[in-house]
Amino acid sequence: MEKKKLIMVAGPAGVGKSAVCKELFKKIVGSAWLDGDWCWMVNPYPGKTAEQKTYAEKAFGYILDGYFNDDNTNTILFSWLIHSNFMFELVTNRITYTNYELVKVVLICDEQEHALRMLSDNREEAKIAARDTMDKYLLLDAIKIDTTHLSVHETAEKILSLLH
Repeated sequence: MEKKKLIMVAGPAGVGKSAVCKELFKKIVGSAWLDGDWCWMVNPYPGKTAEQKTYAEKAFGYILDGYFNDDNTNTILFSWLIHSNFMFELVTNRITYTNYELVKVVLICDEQEHALRMLSDNREEAKIAARDTMDKYLLLDAIKIDTTHLSVHETAEKILSLLH
């Protein structure tokens, strides 16, 4: 039996993780997609409480295991603002399914392009000003893809080429 694939797409807020995963999701037949932010969607949002953190971490494993155990799913996409190697492990340590290949990808871009993308996403000016620099993302143990001059389609194609 061919191993299933888990593609974890990380990077700072506004770099294009969701847009790229949306494109990959359309292109990969037999795929499932979990955006880590979906496990934090609470209205009103009280901030990340210890209770929410525990629940979200358990949810990651539960949902990803469900996708892995689905006979019709062979590729799972997981996107989230992962800014440390520990956070990759936080997610993968919750998965009980073992027959999979892990592909970790970090999307980066230059600082000016990052600010422009956040602005075009209608992000608040305070969030744009306080955005992460790319420095800590460059330190992650993952494949880095500089998306500065790439379209969403081109970025998705680069990730797809890693799978073959």
